[in-house]
Amino acid sequence: MIKKYRSLIRHLQDFEKAKKLKITLTGVNQLFFDKLIAYFQTEKKLTNNTTSKYIKLIKTFLNWCVERKGLKNTDYKKVKTKHDKVDIIALTEKELKQLYEYDFYSETLKQVRDVFCFGCFTGQRFSDIRNLKRADIKGRKWYLRVQKTREINEIYLNDYALSILQRYAGNERPLPVMSNQKTNQCLKEACRIAGIDDIVTITRYRGAERIEKQQPKYNLITTHVARKTFITLSLQKGMRREVVKKISGHYTNESFEKYVSITNSEQTKAMEKYWSKN
Repeated sequence: MIKKYRSLIRHLQDFEKAKKLKITLTGVNQLFFDKLIAYFQTEKKLTNNTTSKYIKLIKTFLNWCVERKGLKNTDYKKVKTKHDKVDIIALTEKELKQLYEYDFYSETLKQVRDVFCFGCFTGQRFSDIRNLKRADIKGRKWYLRVQKTREINEIYLNDYALSILQRYAGNERPLPVMSNQKTNQCLKEACRIAGIDDIVTITRYRGAERIEKQQPKYNLITTHVARKTFITLSLQKGMRREVVKKISGHYTNESFEKYVSITNSEQTKAMEKYWSKN
């Protein structure tokens, strides 16, 4: 969150220089937002969703100002931005098996693979996996105090997750977790070597402009994809939505649906199953 606000500050400073103006609380009105949104999309070339993210941050700050009597004008609440549905990147069951079983030459790649696959088999955030301690594991249960919500979530460790933990049974920590940035770098390399290289088309929008970019799937794999993979594959296997939500620790349908990927092959199977004459 701090990084997001720092990035926003830099954009606002660039906006001031480009438009030769000084941003003040009293000057933050509808016209200001119209100019800022246009600047983000035409000069900064930001997508609708990135623009929406920054406008939301500004409105959050303005809400804070109103609550503390530092701002009276609340016209900013009327400002609306367009948020487009994003493409969900998740591993297929075949790709997950490829990665899980691949015999890497590098110990670092093995460790990064194991941490990522542990996320795919438990559905938990990278930050929570990084904080995992041996005292949190009792038998086949992981008693997780979620970093984001501070609540305890009881996670059943399936056979795949347990097999990964057993590889590091002699270590002080249950898993050899590196920094998020380093993990993401190595993860892309691991997925490339393991053959997760289907060409994927990512679609974004800037205003009404449609922007498509094609690249190998391994370029799009990050630690966050593990969580999306768990949710998507669990639903494909027939787990009830409310059970998957409980395991993953999502409390609203809106946040949960952002992680669900329904493939064309699934749609085909469903149509054949429910609409076939047989």
